[in-house]
Amino acid sequence: MPYTDYGTLTVSTQAAKEIPISGATVRVRGADEENRFEEYSLITDLDGITEKISLGAPPRDASLSPGAPERPYSTYDVEIIKEGFLTKRILGISIFAGIDAFLPIAMLPLEVGGSGGTVTLTVTQNESLE
Repeated sequence: MPYTDYGTLTVSTQAAKEIPISGATVRVRGADEENRFEEYSLITDLDGITEKISLGAPPRDASLSPGAPERPYSTYDVEIIKEGFLTKRILGISIFAGIDAFLPIAMLPLEVGGSGGTVTLTVTQNESLE
């Protein structure tokens, strides 16, 4: 059954020394059975930031009770693509109902004349990307 509540996600992309990366393609895809058909494609603005999108999540009540039978968050996979940079893929981003999530991404430039590649990071429960 699809999720009935929503949280939000905003992605920010930047290169070294916090230089924003505009025009990056950001793809967000549901990683759970309940959200597997959710898929979004966004483009970062001049400040390297996407628009805020609403993503399905379990009811907020699930996160208020310790030991609740239902996992209190949904998961999404995010992929960032920009010419001249390694593609970055982050698997398992947690989205909680009623919470605004912000995902800062540091992009890695390709070496001059280098070919593309992908860096994949998998987030596990209670893990930070820092």
